[in-house]
Amino acid sequence: MIATHPLQPIHKHQEHLQQEDFETIFGEVPGTLFQKCQELVGRHDLRYDTLQGASRDQVLLRVLKTLGQDLEVAGTHRKQRWEDGWAENFSDFQRTGYDLGALVPKFVRPQEIIRLKGEYVRPVSPHFETSVVQILRCWMFQKWFQAVDHIYEFGCGTGHNLVDAAFLFPGRPLHGLDWSHSSQAILRLLREEHGLNVVGREFNMLEPDESFNLYPRSGVFTVGAMEQLGCQYHAFMNYLLRQRPSICIHVETLYELYDQSILFDYVAAKYLEKRKYLQGLLETLKTFEQEGRLEILATVRTFGSLYHDGYSMVIWKPVEEKN
Repeated sequence: MIATHPLQPIHKHQEHLQQEDFETIFGEVPGTLFQKCQELVGRHDLRYDTLQGASRDQVLLRVLKTLGQDLEVAGTHRKQRWEDGWAENFSDFQRTGYDLGALVPKFVRPQEIIRLKGEYVRPVSPHFETSVVQILRCWMFQKWFQAVDHIYEFGCGTGHNLVDAAFLFPGRPLHGLDWSHSSQAILRLLREEHGLNVVGREFNMLEPDESFNLYPRSGVFTVGAMEQLGCQYHAFMNYLLRQRPSICIHVETLYELYDQSILFDYVAAKYLEKRKYLQGLLETLKTFEQEGRLEILATVRTFGSLYHDGYSMVIWKPVEEKN
């Protein structure tokens, strides 16, 4: 039996995300969402209740109490924590007979409150977050990676993002980079047991290996990986600029997108500060753009989990592509 929160939301009617909502989020013309994305929207349970009154106050109180606690901060000292986490997914992947569902990271918590459209919402489905992320990935890959020959994910973790890329682009070479040995073990099983054209390599984004060269006409992306770099992302950004891939997408929490004159965004920004998560990336990219080093193609604010919007996107490309 699924437990419910004792404080039920006060709402006029139950809502659900539809094709039009995703087109608005992505900045697409109405009626033009990719067919595969439309199919996913129709397949998943995207119903939710917007929290109001006492229910919303209880969530805000929970967030504020969390901000008053001592929280673990991002940094190299957490490497073993990530190793242990991906090892747990690796064990589950083997135990379930290589079920791809076992690759969902453990920090994605079913039944958790979601940040959506400037409100806290309670999803009906325990898989709401993973469902929305799957639609975001589908759009992201189809929109920006159609023309690339190789796809690289830095900080790939369990490889679950690369799995979606493999289904959309069968046979296209995929590369998973992570500092965890367990991550690379999972990628080997994806290749051996599911036949995915994916190879793994150990890579520390804090200390990029300059000898590791990307193929020409490559697409690079990160998902929730750069947040762990805090303000120490410059070495990685300079590495990418030297490698000159065709396009780069960062699906991350973007500090500069929060409007701190609004309580809803203020607490999210303070959470990033408390955890020492990613800050300054968007401003750095804008500075590089002014210097003529890159071009920002789009910035997309989407949604998030309880404490912050971890699935916003910034898409950019170097001014000169690698030959």
